[in-house]
Amino acid sequence: MLPGVAILLLVIQVVISNELATVGKTMGDLDTAVTNEQDLHDVLATEVASASSLMTLRDRASLLGFHEPAANQIVTLSPNVPVAFGVNANPAPSLLP
Repeated sequence: MLPGVAILLLVIQVVISNELATVGKTMGDLDTAVTNEQDLHDVLATEVASASSLMTLRDRASLLGFHEPAANQIVTLSPNVPVAFGVNANPAPSLLP
């Protein structure tokens, strides 16, 4: 009877050890997958930041034919543009009676 119990306990220990080893490998695979996804996320975040940077936008605009305006290309409606109406000596006429 005692040798039968010992053999049964040995078989149970082998089965449990095998399950633990399998679970450990699965956990390792999941950790690797999470690390790979985090790395991919970092790469994509960097690409998004790079694509939306002002330098990239300026380069794209230049490729499309946009350029800095020359001084004679800037058109305003009045020769002196006030910062606020209180600063201008000739305020805009009121539309209200």
